[in-house]
Amino acid sequence: MEEMNHLDLFDEKEKKMKQLYSIQHQKKYYLDEYRERVIIALKIDQLVEDEVYLEIIEAMKSNHAKLLKLRRDVGLKYLKPYIKEAEKLEFRYELVDGLSYLGDIGLVVVSDKSLDNEDDELVVRDMDQDFLDAGLGYEFSKNQNKSICNECYLKIEDKLPSYLNKFKRLNIIDKLLGTKCPVCRDRKKLGGNE
Repeated sequence: MEEMNHLDLFDEKEKKMKQLYSIQHQKKYYLDEYRERVIIALKIDQLVEDEVYLEIIEAMKSNHAKLLKLRRDVGLKYLKPYIKEAEKLEFRYELVDGLSYLGDIGLVVVSDKSLDNEDDELVVRDMDQDFLDAGLGYEFSKNQNKSICNECYLKIEDKLPSYLNKFKRLNIIDKLLGTKCPVCRDRKKLGGNE
C-alpha cells in the first residue's frame, strides 16, 4: 500500500514537471509572454506582407491591452507600420531580441491581466487564406490596393465582395498608358491559365 503512494507521488510530480515545461515552452513561443496574457499575435511571414493587419490595431485599443512586443530580427522596415500605429495611439511598444524564442511569432499584443484564452486561436488568420478559400490565388492577395482589369475585379466581386474596397478597376487612361493588370501578369508568371 505504501509503495502505491510513492508511485502516485511520482506520477503527480511528473505531471507537474510536464505542465511547467509546457508553460515555459509557450512563454518562449509568445516572445517571453505567458499565453494567458496574449491578446493577439502575428507570425513573421504575416509581418513582412504589404498590408497592416487591422486586428492588431483594434487589439491595441482594447481596455486591457498594455504592450506591443515586436521581434527585432524581423527588420524595422516591416515593424514600422505597427510602431507608427502604436505611437498614434500612445501605446507602449517594445522591440525584443531573443535567441531562445521558439517558433515563428513576430508580434504580440499583451494584456495587463490573465485572459480566458486557452481555447482561442491567438494568431490572426493570414489574409492570403481568405483569397485561397474563395478559390482565388495568391496573385489576388498580393496585389491589393492596385488597379486590376474588369475580369479580375468581377471575380472578387463574386467570390470575396468584402475585399472589393482593396482594389480599383483599371481605367481607360491606365490602358492607354499600357498599364497591365498585375493579377493577370502574376498569374502568367506562375503558369496559371484561369
